[in-house]
Amino acid sequence: MLPLPASLTARLALAYGIATVAILIAVGTYLASALALQLQDRDEGELVSEVLLVRHLLREVRSEAEVRADTHRFADLAMGHEGLILLVRGSQGEPLVTLNPRHEPVPALPALPAAMPPDKSLLHTWYPRNGVASRGIAALGQLGDSDHAVEIVVLRDAGYRAALMTAYQKQMFWATMCGAAVAAGLGYLIARRGLRPLTRMAQDASAVTMSRLATRLDAGQAPTEVRALVAALNDMLARLEDGFHRLSEFSADLAHDFRTPISNLIGQTQVTLGQSRPVQEYESLLESNLEEYERLARMIENMLFLARADHAQVALNVRELDARAELDKVAEYYEAVAADRDITVQLAGQGSVHADQTLLRRAVNNLVDNALRHAPGGSAVDIRVATDTQATRIRVGNGGGGIAPEALPHVFGRFYRGDPARSNSACSTGLGLAIVDTIMRLHGGSVSLYSRPGETVAELTFPLIPRTSALRSEHQAQTAAQSSQAAQ
Repeated sequence: MLPLPASLTARLALAYGIATVAILIAVGTYLASALALQLQDRDEGELVSEVLLVRHLLREVRSEAEVRADTHRFADLAMGHEGLILLVRGSQGEPLVTLNPRHEPVPALPALPAAMPPDKSLLHTWYPRNGVASRGIAALGQLGDSDHAVEIVVLRDAGYRAALMTAYQKQMFWATMCGAAVAAGLGYLIARRGLRPLTRMAQDASAVTMSRLATRLDAGQAPTEVRALVAALNDMLARLEDGFHRLSEFSADLAHDFRTPISNLIGQTQVTLGQSRPVQEYESLLESNLEEYERLARMIENMLFLARADHAQVALNVRELDARAELDKVAEYYEAVAADRDITVQLAGQGSVHADQTLLRRAVNNLVDNALRHAPGGSAVDIRVATDTQATRIRVGNGGGGIAPEALPHVFGRFYRGDPARSNSACSTGLGLAIVDTIMRLHGGSVSLYSRPGETVAELTFPLIPRTSALRSEHQAQTAAQSSQAAQ
């Protein structure tokens, strides 16, 4: 199989040429068949007409001798009829009229009675020396008004018709080749002109750089068939721009969050080492450094968890759990912290959940920790579990000032904090809600957040039927697709 041209324009031109050849061959075959049938029908009609004419001429003579003496009258019948053979034989079989220029062998044909009119259905097939199937007929004709009859043999050599069809086929062949060449040339020009929008799209796309991600392809002048492609490319550029913007923010936030503890470690250590100090101060420095190390370790651990989840490398041990029992353990863990802040933790509801126990507790811990951090003193953190026909839902709510509406779409982003100054970076890494979102996606569920002044509620939704395997496969496919897009 021959390889296709690399150029799409050349492929279209080749397709035009092949289609033209196929169409012309089909049309030429049909026309040739129709022409052959028409010629054959005409020849057969002429054979019948010749018999009738010869019978008419024989009615005008009275004897065989008169026929032999006036052969030119019968010779005129063959003029203009290529390949026509005419024989008139007497009662004893002797030739009276012989018109056979090529001296073809005349077959013995059964003769029609003189009173029987000739018809195309009564024609017989014979083969001249060229081997082409031809047609002929024999009939009796009466001389004058007598009952004396002579034999009439009319044959038509179809060799001329075969030669005509051969010449016609040669002309059709060269016409097909020329038509294909013209179609391929015109197809190349048409395809080249029709593909100009793709060329312009390529030029516009080549202008997109890291500093010009806001550039979009113009779909206004594109053909209808290409507009879907333009829209898809523009959507891809929008996703790339958003992803690059998020990556830039992530890098800046990551550098900021790592810089703070490292700067604290360097500054405290430099100050302490600036002069000799008592052992207690060195111990205090080590304790302070240990806190910063632990904070860095937590941050790194959270980032590694998110990275493993992005690549579907988190092994889940999903089983049916008593959601109320798990929430009781979380509330017990935070009981002392809540008491120190004069906050009450309230639990309500019953239900079971299909989840990984460790990840379930981690997700709820992050929500409760956020709720306690933002709840005002003297208020309550409300934790509820409920099961309906579709899912088990765990809600964690708290009071306070709420979250600004413009910040709600970003709260599950990594390293996102509502405080632009990031003044609370010492007690928050900005990864808690991102981890919650990842855990819920691993379980095939979802997390949502509702907030207004005086109330903020986060809700975890676990489906009743575990879909973690399918979701992890889907998550892995999405991650591979995103990685491929980023690579491009």
